[in-house]
Amino acid sequence: MAAPHEHENPEHDVQVRVQILSPGAEEFKVKLPEAAALLEVMQRGAALAHVALLPTQDAPLDRLHNILKHDEVGPAIQDLDQAIGDFVRQPGTTRDFGIELVLAFRVNTRWAIAPKPELSPREILALPEINLDYTQYSLYLPNSTDLLALDTPIKIERGMAFEAQRDGRYGA
Repeated sequence: MAAPHEHENPEHDVQVRVQILSPGAEEFKVKLPEAAALLEVMQRGAALAHVALLPTQDAPLDRLHNILKHDEVGPAIQDLDQAIGDFVRQPGTTRDFGIELVLAFRVNTRWAIAPKPELSPREILALPEINLDYTQYSLYLPNSTDLLALDTPIKIERGMAFEAQRDGRYGA
């Protein structure tokens, strides 16, 4: 008979609380194997809150934070591959987590996080993750032939998409 898997033993489970970081967001209790990655905390929390992680569930730009004592939100956790059991045993950590839904958007297949709520096409193309020369590319909304004015700010919405076409119009 095969030995039971470690995650089937409830003594090795860690119960955490997770919520979306927005006022009045519902808190969810999640029980995971202590060897589960912090990414799984984020994935389960997002699923329970009925939100999609962007750009993908396996490689989100969204951020996971530890909620410290007195409901202070800690810095974004950089290593989402670390085991939850190891993380919660570190001094100063708690079993409370918050998911920051960032203002992620894409241009063609490149994803970026908007540094502010409104960006002009010139600013969008110049973002390091996008890095397209505004003199060689024009920006459009999907399925539109209307050129977006180079210096007119656009209100960025989470999940928004743009298309960049290499046509050199801006440089003309």
